[in-house]
Amino acid sequence: MRDAGPESLDYGGLEEATGFYLRLAQVEMFEAFHADLAEHGLSPGAASALILIGANPGIRHGRLAAALHIRLAHMSKLLQRFEAEGLVERRRPADDRRSLALHLTEEGARRVAALRPALFEHDARQGARLTAAERGELLRLLRKYVGAD
Repeated sequence: MRDAGPESLDYGGLEEATGFYLRLAQVEMFEAFHADLAEHGLSPGAASALILIGANPGIRHGRLAAALHIRLAHMSKLLQRFEAEGLVERRRPADDRRSLALHLTEEGARRVAALRPALFEHDARQGARLTAAERGELLRLLRKYVGAD
């Protein structure tokens, strides 16, 4: 077996693995997210959850967890944090007194209003290596890949 030289690296077949490139893209996106949106104090998953709650007032936590591919236990912890920070409140809907519906508080709505433009600016910067058509195709393929098409 030869040592890898400074000018080349054998990826051992990983260059053909979709998951390898998805992971590299995720790492790059998350690092940039934390650099670009640090002032918001949210992880990418938490930011997505807040935006979805704001866009879907009354969403149940199970539906939110499924939409974000997050385990219910993790979603419950995240919602507890949101409640403690005064961003989200749980209400009993009139049509189903056994469940709890999620709503942004006024503070949560303010945070989402500040977060959304920053998030989409970040996303545009991260996608700048792609043309608009390539970005559209990438989104279409990713939606298909995760079964959201």
